[in-house]
Amino acid sequence: MRISHRHKFVFLATPRTASTSMRRVLDEHSDIRSVHISKTLVEIPFYHHICASVLMRIFMDQGWNWDSYFRFCVVRNPYDRVVSLYHHQLSLIRRKCGGGVVGCVRYWQSEKPRFRDYVMHLKPSNRLTTSLQYFVCDETGLEQVDAVLRYENLSDQFAEVCARLGIPMPLEGIPKTNVSGNRRHYRTYYDDDTRAKVAETYQHEIERFGYSF
Repeated sequence: MRISHRHKFVFLATPRTASTSMRRVLDEHSDIRSVHISKTLVEIPFYHHICASVLMRIFMDQGWNWDSYFRFCVVRNPYDRVVSLYHHQLSLIRRKCGGGVVGCVRYWQSEKPRFRDYVMHLKPSNRLTTSLQYFVCDETGLEQVDAVLRYENLSDQFAEVCARLGIPMPLEGIPKTNVSGNRRHYRTYYDDDTRAKVAETYQHEIERFGYSF
């Protein structure tokens, strides 16, 4: 998440949609930069993947006019995004490995979820696996963003946002950071059950943006 009082924008960082890269690009234009959720304080309540409904309450407490800011986020094909989420989960497990090589291998074997198990336990209301509907809508279900950029066409659409906000688009484009490694094309991960689970969990963005498997 990034907030600029100067340029009057709010960037809501949807997990696994180039959000780290987008935050870095927006850093120099932002007055408020989010932190990891574990580092939030009463006076610094802004964490990376804060959702719109929570941020709206903070704006109200601060006396800031939510509707006067241009709010935007990024959406990604849910079938592709879930594979990225899965690999992100695996990377978190790797970081927790301890006890030397043997201990790490044992931990990895015991804690590493199969893709199928990971998908079948997805919850759209969870912070990292959130659906767009939970992430950008208020408590009445009303969407609280002015623009949703497609991950698949992010550079072109972000350039349009930069022009609207009066900030320069980086000459080198949007950098690629925090990229999942050792992954195949997303279609190779799925069976009928996991495909149906993703279609159900992320029905909102699939229907609104016309995503398909």
